[in-house]
Amino acid sequence: MLGDKVREARKSKHITLEQLAEASGLTASYISQLERNLTEPSISSLRKIAQELQMPIYAFLEEESPQTFVIRRGRRKSLRLEQSGIEYEYLTPLGANRNPMMEIVEFKLKPGKWTNDDYLRHSLSEECIVVLEGALTVDCVDQTYILEQGDSIYLNNNTPHNIYNHTDKNAAALFFATPPVL
Repeated sequence: MLGDKVREARKSKHITLEQLAEASGLTASYISQLERNLTEPSISSLRKIAQELQMPIYAFLEEESPQTFVIRRGRRKSLRLEQSGIEYEYLTPLGANRNPMMEIVEFKLKPGKWTNDDYLRHSLSEECIVVLEGALTVDCVDQTYILEQGDSIYLNNNTPHNIYNHTDKNAAALFFATPPVL
């Protein structure tokens, strides 16, 4: 709540209630009630508090972004490219208000299919791929790796690669990237 944000900001700046009251021209009693969410401030009072705490007023008004996300299996964002024989399901949250440090995607690849038409190279992202079922070939131009169920490969940034399902069965794997490739 708004009062909690004011208290947290004041304490993080090591300012007492009395110091904030004197500097803002408000009473310590009023600020105490505000911090305990017993009263709501006027815009002008909130502006005075924000100014003294050297914070933009909107910092007190923004909705908090959750620290924990649970993404249920049936509710994952997904992308199915039937002609390409690949399906992606995002295990990490996506959205305009998110700035994630990591991306995790489960992908399923049909037999005889590649993940891309050409080699991918991510200049900023490091990646790890873990085979969950089946087997995959990871082609890194100068080296080719066959990964079986349970195997993983770590790719440094700027490593050109493409992934192929060389078997006659569907394959599934987890793809981790940091920062996200998005």
